[in-house]
Amino acid sequence: MAMKELSQYPPDKWIRAMNRKYPNIWTDLRKVYEDPGKMIRPNSGGIELLQSVPDWCIMPTFFPFLVMTDKYGELFYMTHMDELMTLGSTYIWRCSKGVYRFAPEIYQALISQPLTGDLPMECLHHLPEWAVYIETPGLSYERHPMEGFIAHLDYNLFSRSTDLQFAMFLEGREEPRMVALPFGEGSLLDAMERVDRLDNMFTNDVHRIRYVGSRDEYKATFTSMLQLLFYLCSDEPDLPEIEHPVKRKTLSGRIRAPEEPRVWDVGVRISNVIRRYRDGNVSYCYEKSTEPGSHASPRPHVRSAHWHTFWTGPRQAKFPERKPIVKWIPPIPIGMDWKRELPTTIRTIAE
Repeated sequence: MAMKELSQYPPDKWIRAMNRKYPNIWTDLRKVYEDPGKMIRPNSGGIELLQSVPDWCIMPTFFPFLVMTDKYGELFYMTHMDELMTLGSTYIWRCSKGVYRFAPEIYQALISQPLTGDLPMECLHHLPEWAVYIETPGLSYERHPMEGFIAHLDYNLFSRSTDLQFAMFLEGREEPRMVALPFGEGSLLDAMERVDRLDNMFTNDVHRIRYVGSRDEYKATFTSMLQLLFYLCSDEPDLPEIEHPVKRKTLSGRIRAPEEPRVWDVGVRISNVIRRYRDGNVSYCYEKSTEPGSHASPRPHVRSAHWHTFWTGPRQAKFPERKPIVKWIPPIPIGMDWKRELPTTIRTIAE
């Protein structure tokens, strides 16, 4: 009998590495998180702290620290800090194992455009799954080519606030590189500035603990990653229909994790339009009006990709009653019948 071929996606390989090092780690984390009273001492405040975790957070990334230090001692925490940081993110991604692969044209359009300052971080609550893994050909971090990254929202048990957690898989590094982007007042650019201010408190221009290279390199990489992530959260992204893992909950509240990663192709239809226009295969609908007092239609051209944000809900309300909706406007031809060029998506509906 032939052996089953194992998945070569970096997060799945890391899951297998953690399985070998810590047998039953994922089951142990789930069982303790379901009943933390078995581990946390009474009157320590820990139970109340975990009860404050919002429903959207499957497991705070700091929770594995509590489990592993309880099992191996506090010294283990100090010597395995980087590794423990990965367990929470990996646990969340394991619930769905979604791999997102962008079509080349939309991928290049997203990673090459600047990050505007008015994109609200609340939009990231619209991720198609609790955690996503996005492939990143051509991107690098700390001078290492990046294969891809896991991204998910995290509840920070220390600050009792929301972070955007990244686990980056780099060529030449055995374990993922973890970086958190803290939420707060303002936009994504404000959050990136907060990361810089935090670094300045602990480092100087000679020694930086967060990244290797210049701040411009760091910001350029994270700008590209955030653009890809925001597209998945945008209104009506060019995606297949994706079942959120919450729909796979059993009666006991557990999630049935898929055995293999599932690859989702992103932006295929829009990339087709961009490619056809670039190759000169998109039809024109340019007409000059002959009516008195009218203006001619704009000449056919390509509008640069950009974001458009609008809010829903009462003006005075706060999130989640008042929610931002983000639309990504691709580099589309203007003055051309570009929408007719989109290939038709056919979905089979069971009777």
